[in-house]
Amino acid sequence: MKFPHINSPLLGYSSIAAVLAMLSLFNLALARTPVDISPTETAKGTGKAPSVERVSGAKPTDVGLDQQDTLLRPVFSPTRREFQPVIATIAPQPETVPPPAPVAVSIPAFHLEGIRKIGPDVSVLLSVGIEGPSHWLPIGDTLEGWTLERIDTHSVTLRSGDQLTIVDLYPPENPNVPQN
Repeated sequence: MKFPHINSPLLGYSSIAAVLAMLSLFNLALARTPVDISPTETAKGTGKAPSVERVSGAKPTDVGLDQQDTLLRPVFSPTRREFQPVIATIAPQPETVPPPAPVAVSIPAFHLEGIRKIGPDVSVLLSVGIEGPSHWLPIGDTLEGWTLERIDTHSVTLRSGDQLTIVDLYPPENPNVPQN
């Protein structure tokens, strides 16, 4: 008795047709299954729908937005409920007392002599006055109580409390214009 060869085209086509027929029957069975679109019931004692309890374990940032209201209602249904926002009571905010006015600190006569970048490290050569000693400072270091906050291509930003000053590498040519 001879058996047809396993790699014969007739056997291959008939097996593909059988798989497609089974998938079609499965799809037809799914299409005839009714979908429950009734409103969700709230769990007793919690005041939340059961699906909220399932969803509440996920953080709102996991999805990107808080989508519990969307997940509770059927998406494509003629009896879909409208969105009803939850009205939460807002507690009155305590009055904020403004902090006392900061004491003005005089700005030293900083002189920016250079900016260098070695690999990812950026630092500046900064002195107080023209005659003072120069110091190489990375971001975050302090000089005369002023912290180096930012280094740009041609300037640096220094902060002392609430005061901020910018020192240019190439000051303007007009000597009447203040540097700080």
